[in-house]
Amino acid sequence: MVAPSASAELFPNIRKGYNFEAPASWRLAHPDYMLASPSGASLSESDLPPKGVLTLEKISKSAGMIACIGADYEDTNEQFPLDGEGWNGLVKVFVEPRRTNRQQRHVLQLVAQHGDSYRIFYLAMPTTEWKGDRKGFTAVLGSLRFQ
Repeated sequence: MVAPSASAELFPNIRKGYNFEAPASWRLAHPDYMLASPSGASLSESDLPPKGVLTLEKISKSAGMIACIGADYEDTNEQFPLDGEGWNGLVKVFVEPRRTNRQQRHVLQLVAQHGDSYRIFYLAMPTTEWKGDRKGFTAVLGSLRFQ
């Protein structure tokens, strides 16, 4: 995994008004906007939890509970702020359970606030890659731009 650089590519989601920059080896893997790397990392958007009082912390906690129950993720209790151009966010780190048909993965849940709107993104990557290159993956999330 390499942090976005001069060899990075811009992946716009014109319909939803945002884009990410990722290494040129990544590709758009699904028309509803899922990016994938050759090593099996993937970045996608998720729906917001049911409406209520919206704050980064409440959405992150609610979406995290849904991920732990619905997707059987394990909460690592690691979280950190992540800000970008015109937005601020909160990242929570999860671990997917081991599956017999693939290696274990770490999942970063980014809740981003842009003005009065919120978005949730999930970046999943093999655990070995997360342990080896945290900065590269957080750089991909940090490259988020709203149009």
